[in-house]
Amino acid sequence: MSFLNRKNVYKVAKIFVPFLILFLIGFEAQGLFKDFNWDLINHYLDRLSIQNIVMMLIIGLIALVPMYFYDVILLNLFHVKLPKSKLLFYSLSANAYSNLVGFGGVAGATLRSYYYRRYVPDTVPYIRIIAKLSLFYLTGLSIFSWIVIFSNLHVYKEIPLIKLAVWAIAVYTPLLMVLFSFRKKFWSLENLKKGYISELITISIFEWLFVGICIWGIAHLLDVAIPFSIIFPVVIISACAGIISLIPGGIGSFDLVFLIGMETHGIPAEVSLLIIMFYRLSYYIFPVLICTPFVFYQFWGNRKTKHI
Repeated sequence: MSFLNRKNVYKVAKIFVPFLILFLIGFEAQGLFKDFNWDLINHYLDRLSIQNIVMMLIIGLIALVPMYFYDVILLNLFHVKLPKSKLLFYSLSANAYSNLVGFGGVAGATLRSYYYRRYVPDTVPYIRIIAKLSLFYLTGLSIFSWIVIFSNLHVYKEIPLIKLAVWAIAVYTPLLMVLFSFRKKFWSLENLKKGYISELITISIFEWLFVGICIWGIAHLLDVAIPFSIIFPVVIISACAGIISLIPGGIGSFDLVFLIGMETHGIPAEVSLLIIMFYRLSYYIFPVLICTPFVFYQFWGNRKTKHI
């Protein structure tokens, strides 16, 4: 019976629940792939130019720009100044790995702790502050969720699980604000500038807005004429499903919900799959490929310094 302790149950749930959610969504959407036309995918790929692929990669990098300001606020909290070029690479690498690996931003928090600990006095609880900052990553998505609840959720009326996911994310920011109202010394720092909470929420709003713009831009580079007002709610609902599934990057759950939503607006599943593929390439994989040499340089440089 020792196996049934809380820690083991939590470990099993972390593995089982995401796959259960993915299975349930996939079961509901199984008709989506019955008449999948691979020739249509080849048709769109043949028309795609190298210039458009480069533009997609650039759009993916630009979509990470709002997340840079998380690190700007973090340095203000630490009362630390760094060259903007160094801060840019710190931020880009932390956010790129955070997006790809997922798990509540653990990868990004780990890299930030490693980068900034050498600049922060021992009296500052930097790990705790970085962890608290990560709580704001979903606030923008939560705010956008309230908009789609009253306008676009009818698209998924046959899949109640998706509605639950959107509602769960929607209540996140209000609950967070209630929590903070009872925790006056939230950051554990004295002489703190007021307004950081509103600034972090604003950054998160732009973060998710840029994600929508990124996917919309990729769609247009693939010659898919769809208004931003239509594709953005689909992105928000898909992101909610991806977050709730606990799968890194929302792989599978985000994709399925996105395919369902786009098909209801007349976009073939084959074309939507291409949009997702290039989105993952430009927003997740490409930034990590750019940042990995920098990350290795940081780790290797510090190891050499310690051994001297």
